[in-house]
Amino acid sequence: MRGFFRRFAGEKRRTFAWRKKKVSSFHLLLAEVLLVQTKAEDVAVVWPELVRKYPTPAALSGASAKSLVRLLRPLGLQNQRAKSLVTISRVLLRNFRGRVPRSKEDLLSIPHIGLYTAAAVQCFAFGECLPIVDANVVRVLGRIHGIMARGDLRRSKEIWSLAWALLPKANCQDHNYGILDFASTVCTSKCPHCEVCQLKKVCAFYAKSLNSGA
Repeated sequence: MRGFFRRFAGEKRRTFAWRKKKVSSFHLLLAEVLLVQTKAEDVAVVWPELVRKYPTPAALSGASAKSLVRLLRPLGLQNQRAKSLVTISRVLLRNFRGRVPRSKEDLLSIPHIGLYTAAAVQCFAFGECLPIVDANVVRVLGRIHGIMARGDLRRSKEIWSLAWALLPKANCQDHNYGILDFASTVCTSKCPHCEVCQLKKVCAFYAKSLNSGA
């Protein structure tokens, strides 16, 4: 199975503006913050205008609350999101001279940035070769290996161990985008497309569905 998600990305990778090579680390950070528990297709509607109007932490830190809330309204929770983005920008200015830090510790010191977002920024903005684990990755790995959901599996040592074991030695960005896109298009949360899944022969979830007659 190692290498599968990198190949999947090569064949069926989704195209989003923040995945382009020349996107700044700050703009990538904004995308990843908005992507938490939000569909990428929805973020794609808002993100281009967000980075156009607020290209730097300085610009976003002084944003009009009314204007920012209006821009973020299509995503829902717009008041909460607006406050989070402004807070992040002000911390970047105060503690990191307006630059997005590279280390996990520094990223996690910023309010509203959790383990997934920190890892995503390290990987996609700075090219660090490390896994990312969000609810989608947990679902894919959990189904394949037959891991029952108990508590917050995003912090599970077992899940992280599996994620590290799958990580290739190169092209880690493609691998991580591949597993995210596989989760969004094949191993979906409500109606997974097991009949067309290339991993069904090694998937505990699929084997269980056959045995149960589903």
